Amino acid sequence: MRKWIIAGVVLLVFVVLAGVALVNLNGLINRNKDYLLAQAKEAMGRNVAVGDIGVTLWGGLGVRLKQFSLADDPSFSKEPFVRADDLQVNLQLLPLFRKEFQVSKVILHRPVINVIKDQKGQFNFSTIGREKEKKEKEKQAGKKERPEERAAPPPLLVSLVDVDGGEIQYVDRSQGVDFRASQVDFKINNISFDRPVDFDLSAAVFGAGKQNLKAKGHVGPIGPKADLNRLPLEGDLELESVPLANLEKTLPGFKQRYPQGFELAGAVGSKTHFSGTLGKDVLPQINGTLNLIGVSARVPQLPQPITDVNAKINFTGKSAELPESPFRIGKSQVRLAAKVTSFTPLNLTYRLSSPELSLADLRATASGRKKPEVLKNLTSDGSVSVKDGALSYRGNLNSLGGTIADGDYTDLQSLISFAGHVATIESLSLGAFGGSLKGKGRYDMRETTPRFAATSAVKGMDLTQIFRSMLPTAPQNIRGLINMDLDITGAGKEWESVQKALKGQGKAEVTNGALLDVNLAESVLSGATGIPGVVNLIPADVRNKYPAIFTSKNTEFKQLKGSAVISDGKARTDDLGKRLVRIRQHR
Repeated sequence: MRKWIIAGVVLLVFVVLAGVALVNLNGLINRNKDYLLAQAKEAMGRNVAVGDIGVTLWGGLGVRLKQFSLADDPSFSKEPFVRADDLQVNLQLLPLFRKEFQVSKVILHRPVINVIKDQKGQFNFSTIGREKEKKEKEKQAGKKERPEERAAPPPLLVSLVDVDGGEIQYVDRSQGVDFRASQVDFKINNISFDRPVDFDLSAAVFGAGKQNLKAKGHVGPIGPKADLNRLPLEGDLELESVPLANLEKTLPGFKQRYPQGFELAGAVGSKTHFSGTLGKDVLPQINGTLNLIGVSARVPQLPQPITDVNAKINFTGKSAELPESPFRIGKSQVRLAAKVTSFTPLNLTYRLSSPELSLADLRATASGRKKPEVLKNLTSDGSVSVKDGALSYRGNLNSLGGTIADGDYTDLQSLISFAGHVATIESLSLGAFGGSLKGKGRYDMRETTPRFAATSAVKGMDLTQIFRSMLPTAPQNIRGLINMDLDITGAGKEWESVQKALKGQGKAEVTNGALLDVNLAESVLSGATGIPGVVNLIPADVRNKYPAIFTSKNTEFKQLKGSAVISDGKARTDDLGKRLVRIRQHR
């Protein structure tokens, strides 16, 4: 019993002595606070301000600084780089006897950290300690280092940084990004200049009321010679569902990256593994998924919004793939699959299909249409690339049938490309009005006034069907099958200016046709003589021998040819009435 009493007394004495020593050490530190702050300022090249400084034994021997503030580089900001309600720095005890400061922990309670990247790609923390390093190099410049001398170890080594309940603001002035995170719990382990540093992050981002972002991995090395614009990193990231509206609010640069009038709604979430290098024009490899949940988009060029986008984008390395996923444009149901083979530069391929795509969902409907315009059984495959800001596209668009401009068509096939601000219809073919149409065209937007050129060939279309479809109330004066070749050029953005600049030429041929309600003999003879009914003066046996010419109500023919020249928006023909050939003979 006596031994326990002695041990208790001894322990009590040690506690009292430690308490006295701690009080004395607190007093010593506070009496020399200005000196210590001056040393910190010289080491970091930044102003340092604190309220009270004290010694703590929590987590090991350490120093606790209340109301801590570290100034920013004036060229970046006048606001503090870091401020915290409480900063605790714990030291490893044994190295102190060798006059070495090895920090075991740096703990920040409720800090506010401002990270800034300027237009040149430099971070505001990259200048910390630079002035002292410069002065030391100048001192050593005139001295010859002995071969046996070794560089002294860094005077400050940190093994752990622990941020609790913090707030981080990241501003990238070169990209227009202003990102904020709250409720930040952040730990950095095994800090070293010559090997990767482990990190563990949890935070509330994009306006969330609770922590919705988790990231864990390692980054670096981040030593003095590290290129902060090409930092190696690897880790895992998980982002819970975030409303896209919150991204627009918390990332001002996000909305600036898409066209004016473009609007997004819905939510996104992600779970990925990343590895590689992060920097300017360099992205790490990403493996994981990006979830689109109830996403919709209002595109200024479309009269109807894109809605019901629920998809999962899979990332593999430096590529990404969207499995075939449904969505809607207005009332039209569409399915899309896409694959990004490269992000820098961007290269992607796609496949699109729709059982029935209404053109009213893609553009304003022209007045006077009798039938809804639809593309049935639509498919499209193509590729898109963006290099040095220039967009290129090549793809096809096919449809088994549908209606355009009140005319029904079958087997629509087209090949389209876009490069260097020039859109080209390399080939176009379809069946319509019992015949076929083939064509190609070019639309050049490199000049202020766009220019275009087009050629088309019509084969065997039924004139009766054409007139009934396009001019249902107009008189039906001709029937037959038409073949036509047309070659035109023009310039302008609006039809009024295009019409004035329209030029070209064309030729047409109508076969197995008839001029309805026209007796050619009566018209020619009456026109020549000026005597109505002069055809009745022809002998009856002649008129009976050629009834198609003299007695028929209609003038039927095998072939009617003509050509036209288009200039200043007008078409002129000089030979249409002269090329009526092979009039049918009815005996």
